[in-house]
Amino acid sequence: VWSCSGDEEVIVKKDSDFFPIQVGAFFVYNVEETQYSVLEGQKDYVYQLKFSVTDSFPNNAGGITYVIQRSKKNSNDAGFSYLDTWSVRKEASEVIVNEGNIAFVRLAFPLDVGKEWNGNALNALGGEQNCGQGPTFPCDLYKVTGKGTPFEFNGETLTETIEVTLNNNTDLIVKQDVRTELYARNVGLVLKSSTVLEYCTVGACIGKQQIEKGYILKQTLTSYGKE
Repeated sequence: VWSCSGDEEVIVKKDSDFFPIQVGAFFVYNVEETQYSVLEGQKDYVYQLKFSVTDSFPNNAGGITYVIQRSKKNSNDAGFSYLDTWSVRKEASEVIVNEGNIAFVRLAFPLDVGKEWNGNALNALGGEQNCGQGPTFPCDLYKVTGKGTPFEFNGETLTETIEVTLNNNTDLIVKQDVRTELYARNVGLVLKSSTVLEYCTVGACIGKQQIEKGYILKQTLTSYGKE
């Protein structure tokens, strides 16, 4: 958005710039993931994810819904293979991402540090926090926890960033759930980090951080553009 002041043209920056989207855009991420389970132990994976905005259509709320195809490429694959389809609704007050059939409120405007919202407001997943007056409204409180965290991208340092903490449960006895996302202005999601682990709580293993199940994931933007 441009604003005129005398003979000067000034770009008016908006919080929605942290989630730009248009048909034809693509984003490729490098992913490092470790999965834990009692039966299979620890398994490490390295792969790439590609998000392609393939279509858009008017929705019932009077806005635009964007269709995103996700594809995956393992280290030994020649190319990307279709994984699933997501969708995005970018509204005046929030960005809603449908991951399959589950809707998450990924961003809520304005993106001021300390701003909180229920990321699970449009689904039935609940969460570990409470968004009501009593204990009957479990939710997943997302929070803007930082601005200006530098992100190195192809030799360039992106400094206009917003950090969103989806959960910050650092309990090392029962369960650890620490999830953060970093968004850059005019780029979108550049970094996603998740540590979700459940520990053994029976017998002699209590308090020893013996992992029973969970995962650790780091998803880093490596390229983006328009096809």
